[in-house]
Amino acid sequence: YIGCFVDDGHRLLRRYAGGGNMSLGKCRHLCRGYKYLGLQYAFQCFCGNYLNHRVYPQSSELQCHMGCTSEPHRMCGGGWRNSVYKAIKNVEPAYSFALEDNLRSSLGIGTTYNLFVRPLAQVNVTVALNIITLNSLSISDQSMSIAGYLTMFWDDQRLDWSQDATYNTNIPAIYSNEEYIWRPALIIENSVRDISIVSDANVLMKVQSSGSVIWTPSGIYITHCETDVTYYPFDTQSCDVIITTWGYTSIEIALYVSQEAVRLEYYKENGEWTYQGFSAFTTSNTREGSSTPEITFTLTFKRRPVFHVLNSLIPMVLLAFLSSMVFKLPPDSGERIGYSLTVLLAYAVYLTIISDNMPSTSSSTSVLTIYLLFVLALGVLSVIITIYVLDCHHKDEQIPVPKWLIKISTSCLAKFACWKDSSCLCGRKVQPYGEATESVPETIEKHSREFNSLTWKDIGQILDGFFLRLYLLVICFMTSILFLTLVIGYYIK
Repeated sequence: YIGCFVDDGHRLLRRYAGGGNMSLGKCRHLCRGYKYLGLQYAFQCFCGNYLNHRVYPQSSELQCHMGCTSEPHRMCGGGWRNSVYKAIKNVEPAYSFALEDNLRSSLGIGTTYNLFVRPLAQVNVTVALNIITLNSLSISDQSMSIAGYLTMFWDDQRLDWSQDATYNTNIPAIYSNEEYIWRPALIIENSVRDISIVSDANVLMKVQSSGSVIWTPSGIYITHCETDVTYYPFDTQSCDVIITTWGYTSIEIALYVSQEAVRLEYYKENGEWTYQGFSAFTTSNTREGSSTPEITFTLTFKRRPVFHVLNSLIPMVLLAFLSSMVFKLPPDSGERIGYSLTVLLAYAVYLTIISDNMPSTSSSTSVLTIYLLFVLALGVLSVIITIYVLDCHHKDEQIPVPKWLIKISTSCLAKFACWKDSSCLCGRKVQPYGEATESVPETIEKHSREFNSLTWKDIGQILDGFFLRLYLLVICFMTSILFLTLVIGYYIK
């Protein structure tokens, strides 16, 4: 503030900027680029970069606000030649509490502003999801828990002061909360914990001078997640966070996805799951006969399988090979049945552990569960076979071996089991042609004599050798198929 001056017609400031219903704020706006401005009592605005120093006497502040209501005299009246200036330097005033308080009063916040009335006939609300961390993703409960906050944008023209030169430069934004400013009523539609309006009076809303409102309510969002356990523990899960309006229809509120729909500025990685990406889209749903807008954020996470491989998968594969070793135990050891049942019980325990981690639905079946059931079936079958082998081993030698059993044993089982080198190439020594042909009749006669005189113990030995090799081949094949399927599913899905 420079002071109050009397103008006798020479003008303290030369450039006329405007008159009429002029305020100091408007005069400052019109005099942008000039060092000084002056406002007459008649609300006429003048600008200049220097003052006319044929100076007029300085007057009191009271005289700067006096009107011309009496006869002409030096301080007032007689037209523009005798008028009073209130001159100031054209510097924007700094922010002050009083300035913002006046702005709030002019906007009617807390007084005439009605927070139950929408700003427009259809309010466009833009939403973004900010993820802080993934708390849990439970495939057994089919739920996902994330910590984060929503960022919402909408325009409220009642809160626009961008054209008011008194405030727009010095107060770019003000803050309030949902108790004083209208906000859209939104819910997390697929929440499994709390289906209520997104609300937090402790979170301030930022109102910009253009009337744009920004609100960032935070929370722990626990939503339903349709999990796919086909490739567990090498699985990838996609879970939705669905946001929709409550009470308002599509005619009254339109939801839009922000250009940066999912934001990860503050995201902290989860120890079990890695974040893979997202997709976001808008749809509409019908509720109570009215169309309501929806936004669906789909978050994709891939499991870190190392823990489950070391603690579950590898032990189960090793147990599977142990079930075949029962045929290697001597029948006279007395431990074969106990060994078989112990391995079978261990597999049943592992199957229970895996089942506890699976959802109680039939929408998808885990490849690992199928493998466990298959090996469990092999374990049950090995107990039955072991009982029969022990029965053969301890059967009375006076009881003759049925011819059909001898035929089956000699035709295929003994060859596959390499029993007494029967058609087995393992450990064979290559002999010269002449020596080999001379021994052929003798070898054939020897084997024929041995096969015709098979005892029950021989049958048991043949069965043990056959099923030992068969189990090892089947388990190796199934284990290879398991790992191949899981790895392909992990990298392709």
